[in-house]
Amino acid sequence: MPVTLPPLAVIIIGAGKGTRMKSALAKVLHPLAGRPMITHVLNLARQLQPQHLITVVGYQAEAVRAICEQHGAVCVQQEPQLGTGHAAAQAEPVLHQFTGDVVILYGDVPALQPETVQRLREEHHRQQATVSVLTAVLPDPAGYGRIVRDTQGRIQAIVEERDASAQERLIREVNSGIYCVQAPFLFTALQHVGSVNAQGEQYLTDVIAIAVAQQHTVAHVTVPDLQEITGINTRVDLARLETWMRARLCDTWMLAGVTIVDPATTVIDAEVRIGQDTVLAPQTHLLGQSSIGASCYIGPHVVIQDSTLGDGVRVEPFCVIRNHAVAARTTVVPFSNLSSS
Repeated sequence: MPVTLPPLAVIIIGAGKGTRMKSALAKVLHPLAGRPMITHVLNLARQLQPQHLITVVGYQAEAVRAICEQHGAVCVQQEPQLGTGHAAAQAEPVLHQFTGDVVILYGDVPALQPETVQRLREEHHRQQATVSVLTAVLPDPAGYGRIVRDTQGRIQAIVEERDASAQERLIREVNSGIYCVQAPFLFTALQHVGSVNAQGEQYLTDVIAIAVAQQHTVAHVTVPDLQEITGINTRVDLARLETWMRARLCDTWMLAGVTIVDPATTVIDAEVRIGQDTVLAPQTHLLGQSSIGASCYIGPHVVIQDSTLGDGVRVEPFCVIRNHAVAARTTVVPFSNLSSS
């Protein structure tokens, strides 16, 4: 039988600047598969159908707020930015009477899948846990907080790498930062989170230790695909996740009935739509909010951006189509450049 879950609130933490991106643009606004990074997280959150969707904003708050509010999120300000625990606490005024689950996500972890979060919620309730965490086992855990267990395998704490002992750094099970927490416990626990650590910040991970000290159940789910919990800190991380995400998008469209001759050279943005039996030749780029009809043939070496193609359109090589509508069963001759203002 399906598990009946209580009401849900989702908090997305997206306040940081992202110093290692070496950019004037807030990290969560950098594009990934044709849309701002944080948009992927907002879309995930909406698929969970939360009663409350809250985004914690800080650096370039107005620009981030504009995107989040378009997706139905309530934005709260974190200023100054004193760590993940402090960020989550900013949502308390919105959730002060909420008694359901709180799932905590991050604007710079955009590849997480809704079915993974659903598994975390279901395990949370199967074990009647107060706190549940998404973990992963990595061959090289450098940079991640470690999951510390007792001799019976129960989670005791999460130790950030900078604060970990030499023995703790050998642990390969790591914290994703993704949590499902009972709302009343979360905000009570956050009042007791200190900042005596290497970074002088209030760590959200300390909520685990507080739950253990109070003899609450702490559950976990191990993520099936490590890419899902990959956080983006540098442009190298961004490029690697872009490759992974575009490969997934090509797979999705091929499984839906689209022929992609060479997925390695085909670029499809996340908001593109493609009809069945369309064929994409190598070096085809479908960008923005383009909509491609059924039984089209496109390419090679074609760029289509924010445009609509009817059914049966044939686009010959070396064409660029931007902000334009192409009628059904039209042939666009080679080297065409179609653009509508």
